[in-house]
Amino acid sequence: MKGVLDHLGIAHKEPLSPRDSSRNGGIEQTDKELCAAKEILSEVFGISLAEVEDMIKRRSEERMVWPERLHVGETASE
Repeated sequence: MKGVLDHLGIAHKEPLSPRDSSRNGGIEQTDKELCAAKEILSEVFGISLAEVEDMIKRRSEERMVWPERLHVGETASE
């Protein structure tokens, strides 16, 4: 595998450093990534950033409701 990566010019001679993310306390980086994601969603769906915020909020609320409505192994007749 190393030979393939060397051939493609992908081999890393130094270990990769951990990304600055929320796991490492990089709140500023995470905030930038979230803003970029919102802008992408806005462009893809052709909606405003406020509508993207609303869409994310609704999706989050739906995820919180799922466990209340769905019980694994239960059939409709139960």
